Amino acid sequence: MKRYMLTLAWILWAHETAQVGEQIVDRGYTAIDSFETRQLCHAAMTDYAGLKLVRQGKVRVEFSCVPEPTSPKPSPRSPRSAIG
Repeated sequence: MKRYMLTLAWILWAHETAQVGEQIVDRGYTAIDSFETRQLCHAAMTDYAGLKLVRQGKVRVEFSCVPEPTSPKPSPRSPRSAIG
């Protein structure tokens, strides 16, 4: 008999965009950390969004928590996010 174990983690993603002249440049997604529960991920997301990041130019960083097998790409029903 085979046993399967489902491991589901919540991943904290950072999505960075920048304004260069009149153009918006998508710098992509970066996985920041993983958590066992959604609540832990959202708590960390709030902490990250509260940090004052050193930035040059007009840069926007948006944080989101999504389940491990889910892509961080925006969808019509996007996960809760915070902007830092």
